[in-house]
Amino acid sequence: MKKLVYRLFLALVFILRKLPKSIRRAFFRALASSAYLLSSKTNRIIEANLNFVFDGKSDKFKKLKKKEIEEIKKYSYFNMLLWAQSLIENLSITYEELRKNVSIENKEIIEKFQNENRPIIFISAHFGNMDMSGAYINRMVLKIHQVMRQSNFKEIDEFIIKAREASGSKVILRDGAVKKLVKALIKKEAVSLIIDQNINSKEGTEVEFLGKKAYQSSTSSILARKFNAVIIPIAIFNQENYKYKIKVYEPILPIKTQNEENDIKVLSQLQANALSAIIHEDKKQWFWPHKRFKNHYREIYEKNTNNK
Repeated sequence: MKKLVYRLFLALVFILRKLPKSIRRAFFRALASSAYLLSSKTNRIIEANLNFVFDGKSDKFKKLKKKEIEEIKKYSYFNMLLWAQSLIENLSITYEELRKNVSIENKEIIEKFQNENRPIIFISAHFGNMDMSGAYINRMVLKIHQVMRQSNFKEIDEFIIKAREASGSKVILRDGAVKKLVKALIKKEAVSLIIDQNINSKEGTEVEFLGKKAYQSSTSSILARKFNAVIIPIAIFNQENYKYKIKVYEPILPIKTQNEENDIKVLSQLQANALSAIIHEDKKQWFWPHKRFKNHYREIYEKNTNNK
């Protein structure tokens, strides 16, 4: 059955690549609108997250109006489908298209550490058009080793890997990734980690994220401390008419004292602060359908989704 689904998927990709760009993009916009109307469970998760984070307890987390919540819901589906659209379009994207459609701010931060021959750990969130960010950085700035989480559909994973490697990325599957990340950092190369997903206490460190308690992957902190690697937060912002801006943020320098546990905790919190600030810049572009806070606040999802 999976093989049949995969063949149908490849057939759809083939058709979409042949279509004029305007029609292909209209297809994905229509698909996003349909998903918004049909995905009631996911809509409840998005609303649960937004009401939980923006609870009105401070000026920074003012309550959102219903209209804004609905706009964020709709945009969440648009952005998810934009990732899929970009995977297809980036298979044949040119350098000229990247230069025309993507700008980068504070590129000199990356160049500084490249010139110093320092290993670099890019951290980011599920924010904006992540696949366009990867395509641009790999082709126009420097090659990166990019960690990817496997799904239960091996063939689709292989397609995604092929699409990302077409832009020059060196994809590392999450299972067994640490050993490959270590090898890259020893060679003073750059790696990229997305660290905003929910994990359990055994896999990470407790931090404050968007004003709430959460567990966050400590891999970037451990590697930065061990290999004297600089951590650089990075984000890509969707703009009008399929244009994008990549922003490079102030680096987080490694900390290494006699207290390893505290070093990792401090580094992890600095990264959580950086990602939280990015999300505040344009909250609609973050991936709100994810149950980010379920380990500490499971009840917000049980209450709003009725366990369906």
